[in-house]
Amino acid sequence: MNYFYLTGTPVTTFDCEKQIRTFIPLKFNKRSGRCIVTTSEDAMKATEPNSPLPDTTLMNALSKAFHWQRLLDRGIVHSGTEIARKENTDLATVNEILRLTLLDPGIVESILRGRQPEGLTMNWFNTNPIPWEWKQQRQKIKGIPPSPSD
Repeated sequence: MNYFYLTGTPVTTFDCEKQIRTFIPLKFNKRSGRCIVTTSEDAMKATEPNSPLPDTTLMNALSKAFHWQRLLDRGIVHSGTEIARKENTDLATVNEILRLTLLDPGIVESILRGRQPEGLTMNWFNTNPIPWEWKQQRQKIKGIPPSPSD
């Protein structure tokens, strides 16, 4: 089971180019095959200055996916259908987002750090199947072409 928790208060900053950057103090560590989250102070130390901005759509989807999986694991909800009804969204959307819990932790970390391939977007996940094995996932994601420029 993968669990993550918000360990502190998110920090939003503005830069001179009118971009917003939000840091959510999370850090994944692997111990005994499980992901755990360390304190916000440790997470703040782990961030690098001038690191790339993460894809907020993917981060939101990952947050929802792991939250919903936690609800399922704890028996708070019994199915994706119940989640869809409570969230007032389509069952297919819930299932697509829940697939993200199957991702290799290295891929999840690269998304959270903003270091995923440029073409790896939520739209890519919606149109491409994700292999079950993490090694195959890494190989498939390495082959993603950059998204076309707008």
